[in-house]
Amino acid sequence: MRALQFSGGPRIGLASANASVFYARHWLTQIGLAPAAAAELEEPAVIIRAGEMEDDASAGAETEGAAVIVLWDFQVGRNGNGLLAAAAAGVSWVLGHADGPPLAFPIDVPEKWCGLVGANIAVSVLLEANLHDRPTPRRVDVSAADTLRSFADQNAGTETDMDRDWRRNGAVALGHGGIFPQGYYACRDGHVGLIGRSRKDWSAIRDVIGRPPWSSEERFDDPFALAANSKEVDGLLSTALRGFDRDELLSRAMAHGAPLAPVYEADELRDRGVVRQGFLSDSGGANLPFEIVAHAG
Repeated sequence: MRALQFSGGPRIGLASANASVFYARHWLTQIGLAPAAAAELEEPAVIIRAGEMEDDASAGAETEGAAVIVLWDFQVGRNGNGLLAAAAAGVSWVLGHADGPPLAFPIDVPEKWCGLVGANIAVSVLLEANLHDRPTPRRVDVSAADTLRSFADQNAGTETDMDRDWRRNGAVALGHGGIFPQGYYACRDGHVGLIGRSRKDWSAIRDVIGRPPWSSEERFDDPFALAANSKEVDGLLSTALRGFDRDELLSRAMAHGAPLAPVYEADELRDRGVVRQGFLSDSGGANLPFEIVAHAG
């Protein structure tokens, strides 16, 4: 467990709130850097506040000596929420099945990500202050829409790729390589994940399920072709996997070199020794790989 130490204690203040600021506070509290009301701090290193429509985004830091992080639930300079952010970023348009309407992001997902980015920036400011005695006064605007646009850019490639290739495709991600299979499949006692990226992978997966008669048919031999229309083979593969337990499938996958892994609950991970000691908390959640310790001096 690594420890990040900040002399003088953390100095993060909250000046106003929206959903993104709420989540920034949540993430910071999770790592031991719970913010206080900005008015209660004499020399805050960081001020986090909600963006408001009348803001001048070109303005400098509003508090002398502090870095100011302004979080927008929609986008910089505009009031709104994560639903609007997802729509403006384009990501909502590709959620859902090809023959259905676009879907909304799950509630608060855009604001959670915006808050996480803001929290990361706040930690970086504290690190700077710890190394150089004081932070550089600056203002940083973070919006949910821009955060989601970064996701779109990563998945779409270029604007041309987005226009040509970005579309609703159900549970299978576009641009995943056009290989079969990719996804989670039910087995006898739970689920396993499969990510086939080559003919070799697909051959090993068929070895894992015991090479049922259908799997040797020539029309089921090319994973690239199957990816274009996987409905029939998905059903056959799902039926075959339901004949095995997760642990059995894992053992067979390791023997054949197949890209298959079981989905385990937290207590199952602990009981099987999959994760290191201290990785999970008593409640079953994952602990962070570090802790932050405030010290005097």
